[in-house]
Amino acid sequence: MKRIALMTLVLASLAIAAQAQSKVTNRDLEGKWKMVFDFDEDDLEDGIEDSFWLGSIVSGPMSGFVMDILEEIDIQMEFLDDGRLKMTVEAFGDKEVEYEKWYLTSDGELILGDDNDDDEVWMLDGNKLYQYDKKSKGKLEKQEVFLVKR
Repeated sequence: MKRIALMTLVLASLAIAAQAQSKVTNRDLEGKWKMVFDFDEDDLEDGIEDSFWLGSIVSGPMSGFVMDILEEIDIQMEFLDDGRLKMTVEAFGDKEVEYEKWYLTSDGELILGDDNDDDEVWMLDGNKLYQYDKKSKGKLEKQEVFLVKR
């Protein structure tokens, strides 16, 4: 099950877009959240093609396969007061609950996990928490993965 969650997070880092974001506060995180993958199949194909040397051959069938897998994965998150994140992953009839750490930086960026080197942050965009990759000079690239309140 951990492989599915890891694969999901790796796939989440394939797409890029930029938009405004705002600081996250503890109050913003209250309640339960659902992870959404908002990949465009064409962008996913481009990402697969660019990922490895065989990508151009397998990108079409692979992107459809990836999209089908993502539809079968349900990830729910709950930010607990003690800095723990409760993640419930349901996929292919199995359910697993895992705990991870979370914290807010002084810049209002949400960091998930204790081994994160702040290259991936989560910021509010409207009522959604989007994942951003930090690039050179602190520039943020918005990913096509976000959390919405349930």
